[in-house]
Amino acid sequence: MNRKILAAITAAAVTLLLTAAAPCGAKDQQINELIARLYLNHNSLQTIYRDLHEAAIDNIDGSDRQLSYIQKSYLFVSEANLVCLYQWELLSMVDYIRQESRSDYFTLRVKGLRKAIFESRDRINSLMLYYGFIDTAQTRKLLDDAIGLIEANIYTYEQLVDMLTPMANPPNPSRPSIRG
Repeated sequence: MNRKILAAITAAAVTLLLTAAAPCGAKDQQINELIARLYLNHNSLQTIYRDLHEAAIDNIDGSDRQLSYIQKSYLFVSEANLVCLYQWELLSMVDYIRQESRSDYFTLRVKGLRKAIFESRDRINSLMLYYGFIDTAQTRKLLDDAIGLIEANIYTYEQLVDMLTPMANPPNPSRPSIRG
């Protein structure tokens, strides 16, 4: 209960800070809201990770395989959470990038976001693999919640890619091959 209240307060504060940080246009406002959403999802995934860790501790006297499946699952949640945190850290500093360097920065961010989409989908596939082997309903619910948050992150990454691509450098023109 306390975690949910703290998460709600943090969500309101982060959204307020990111949206009021600097005067910006509608597109910048949307980007800031998406970045704030990543931070909120990071906190939620962190809570799920802790809850899965507690579920593993509760299952320590049970089957070794069950314990192993839960431990592997919470490691995949942790990896997806790190991907989210990394993207949030890099995207939250956009306001501090010089205007003339932003197209280069956005080019790197679009590439990083595409990689984050791939890695997040891979973590979902791994979680779904272990989901079928987990017996407890509470742990399965936690995995469902984690998968939902990772899917929300993927959707946010895709939205950010769509918004940042026009502001990034255009791709290099293809060159003819020297090998013929």
